[in-house]
Amino acid sequence: MELSQINLNLLLSLYHLLRTHSVTQAAESAHISQPAMSRNLAQLRDIFADPLMVRVGNDMHLTPRGEAVWQQLPPMLNQLETLFIPNSFEPSGYQGQFNVASTDYVTQELAPEFLAELQTNAPGIGVHFHLWKPSMMDSLRQGRLDLACCYLDEVPDDIYGRQVGSDGFCCLMSQGHPLAEKESLSLDDFMAAEHLAVTGGGDKIRAVDNALSRLNLQRELKVTVPFINSALAMTARSKYLLTLPQHIANDLGNRYNLLYRSLPSELEVGRSAYYMIWHHRMKADPAHRYLRETLYSVIRTGAPHVPYNDQTGI
Repeated sequence: MELSQINLNLLLSLYHLLRTHSVTQAAESAHISQPAMSRNLAQLRDIFADPLMVRVGNDMHLTPRGEAVWQQLPPMLNQLETLFIPNSFEPSGYQGQFNVASTDYVTQELAPEFLAELQTNAPGIGVHFHLWKPSMMDSLRQGRLDLACCYLDEVPDDIYGRQVGSDGFCCLMSQGHPLAEKESLSLDDFMAAEHLAVTGGGDKIRAVDNALSRLNLQRELKVTVPFINSALAMTARSKYLLTLPQHIANDLGNRYNLLYRSLPSELEVGRSAYYMIWHHRMKADPAHRYLRETLYSVIRTGAPHVPYNDQTGI
């Protein structure tokens, strides 16, 4: 079928249908009636000679053809939008929404300043924060997520990233912990203790456990929680050791009257890198550029020290 025979407005309906897997939700997102969206779906099925979505039980699932189209559609729409974006960008007049994934530390400690900046200079921008998970990398690729701040070993080839900081790890414990009398922790002390760890907002566990594994050791991880402040509060009322990035321990440990200790010298955990990342299709988008520059400037002031290392440019 020739392009001239296709109503290009159907592409937006197609995007909402494949994103939501629902005619009703797609209609709401596109601000059209449900019957109109149903007619658009019927036309799209004729164009693609495929149902695109089929009902399985109570849910709608994409067909293989629908999945293939969804993989291609978001970047294509972004490329089309860049044709109509003016070269100049005025933050005060921009209206738009962004989805940002980050650690709960960034959301609680650094995001308030970032949002205050937006409210003053770009009041039309809305930001929806999500707790970062490694599985969200595909959400960046598919357009469900616009930006992420997270710990990474390396940035994938199709993702742009800028290193914000790097940090080592340390231990926190309560004032009443049996090891509180010691000024330093031995490896035996560390291994004999029960441990608590944070699972949310990126990998704060694997680096420590990998270092232990190289020594053929495995700690007793008794409790895991998704949020840093929950872990800090639990540590303050327990006899667990909590291992965290040093800048988080330094910033928040005192609020819970916790004691700070370095990791045992035999435990070579190394430093973890903290990145701001986004998909390459968003690199030239002026609104996205403004958002990431603003967030970067705020996070950079509160990030652990790292030599300047701009991997791909902001």
